[in-house]
Amino acid sequence: MDSGMDLGAIEGLIDVVMGRESVDLVVRNGKLVNVYTGEILNGQSVAVKKNRIAYVGEEIETMIGDKTRVIDAAGQYITPGFIDGHNHVDVVCRCSEFVRCVLPRGTTTVVTETSAITNALGLDGLNWFIADARCQPMRFYFLAPPLVPPYPGFETSRDFRFEDFQELMGMDCVVGVGETYWPRVLEKDRRVLEQYAEALRRSKVLDGHAAGAKRHKLQAYAAAGTSSCHESVTSEEVLEKLRLGMYVMAREGFIRQDLEAICSIKDQPIDFRRMSLVSDTMSPRMMLEEGLVNTLAKKAVSLGLDPVRALQMTSINAAERYGMRDLGGIAPGKLADILVIKDLREFDCTWVVLDGEVVAHEGGLTKDVGSAPYSNEFCESIKIPSVHMEDFRVLASELKVKVQVVRTLNETITDGIIEELRTIEGNVVSDPGRDILKMAVINKGSETLERSLGFVQGIGLKRGGLATSLIWDTYNVLGLGVSDEDIARAINRLGEIQGGVVVIDGEKIIAELALPIGGVISDLSMEGIAQKIDQIDEACRKLGSSLVRPYLTVQTLAFTGLPFLRLTDKGLFDLRKKQLVDVIIS
Repeated sequence: MDSGMDLGAIEGLIDVVMGRESVDLVVRNGKLVNVYTGEILNGQSVAVKKNRIAYVGEEIETMIGDKTRVIDAAGQYITPGFIDGHNHVDVVCRCSEFVRCVLPRGTTTVVTETSAITNALGLDGLNWFIADARCQPMRFYFLAPPLVPPYPGFETSRDFRFEDFQELMGMDCVVGVGETYWPRVLEKDRRVLEQYAEALRRSKVLDGHAAGAKRHKLQAYAAAGTSSCHESVTSEEVLEKLRLGMYVMAREGFIRQDLEAICSIKDQPIDFRRMSLVSDTMSPRMMLEEGLVNTLAKKAVSLGLDPVRALQMTSINAAERYGMRDLGGIAPGKLADILVIKDLREFDCTWVVLDGEVVAHEGGLTKDVGSAPYSNEFCESIKIPSVHMEDFRVLASELKVKVQVVRTLNETITDGIIEELRTIEGNVVSDPGRDILKMAVINKGSETLERSLGFVQGIGLKRGGLATSLIWDTYNVLGLGVSDEDIARAINRLGEIQGGVVVIDGEKIIAELALPIGGVISDLSMEGIAQKIDQIDEACRKLGSSLVRPYLTVQTLAFTGLPFLRLTDKGLFDLRKKQLVDVIIS
């Protein structure tokens, strides 16, 4: 799927249009959505030679030969393939399963972050992920991971050198640097600024993560070269960024659903060329049942956005943001990524053409997905020894102590509160009656049990425990439970399956999802993964949790990319103070 045109390709396109050669594929008799002008043109046809569009218009008959495949759009809409400009495909499912679910529904191109696989498996894992993605019948572009790990003095992950970063910057399929947390830029973190300078030198883009950055902070962030953000949650934030020349990605996915909150921007008399719709990520269940970018367009239209504008925001706007000159629209010379869509409300695809080939029809793939082999070492990433309940003792000599507890405010944000907890035989214990559980984070790559201990409020378990290696951004091991024994049992089971999520009730394993590839990716089908995640959420609720999505909430407990208090493998980290703080304060 090379975007370059050699001399022969140029000559071939000219010959087709001038009637000297026939084309390979024609999509005829449709309503063309022209994303360049914002028009819908009736009675249009598109002629394709090899992987490129040769002609768009009405007079198509002279280009059809004996070997030309003809698709009759029968008055349906002809549109560009959908582009998701911000996703995290490098976690939970294989690329082949991702493609199987989203390509038949019209997503032909995705730009993905790579922080998960890099933190989990380093450069070797990232190179495998790129290879696995590039052997699929779909266009993948990649963003280099900016901070591995986000705070190296306060948390551990796989090593990722500046030389590794430079190697990625030299790859055409790597279009820029992934979302870089704005405080690290404004603090002039040396790693970040060196990466920024290297990327800008190579004319790559810098994606942002500007949650909470406004006025001078946002302007400094933009002045450093950051040119996009997918974290806007109000129309005012959208407008502020657009006025600074930034690209705004309106997010509607698994983690957050922001479209409704920012949709009033549609009534502003402004230019929307720098605004696109992105998923950030979709859950396996959502991809199975709904698809990907098609659902974003559908939701936007249901909120009152003009359908043609919704299509621009899911095609040409995203392509232009990343400098994809040959993608995003239907015009002569462009790569032939074409959809035939039944209507502009549901955006259901009848035909999907990618790179000039029919790859899906009526919701089913017509082209095989691929798979890149991976090293057996990738399934041996969790090296921690077998643990015991004694490994999770929080020592204190008093009968009661004051403890700094991580409190979950929602699925992604935490703060700290001071609570008094009792001790039993010199060990500070959980208090499930007040929804306070002991928590541990362990460096998964160490064979000597490098771990820290703390307490969390807001998970809601009344019995049992949970362990996971699916924790942003380090993908180490986190365990929590009502008792130290519960924590040990859950973590030991997690080690046996080499990563994933485990929920236990006493000696019983009541739900688990194995993610053996680096502790972050499963080899199961998307159906199998979705079922396992549903079982994990249900198991947590059976143990007393009232969380809507415990599977998601637990992933964020150690995440230092969002405020305010996080437990890492090094200790309890206060993001405001940028330092480790004591768990026991008296």
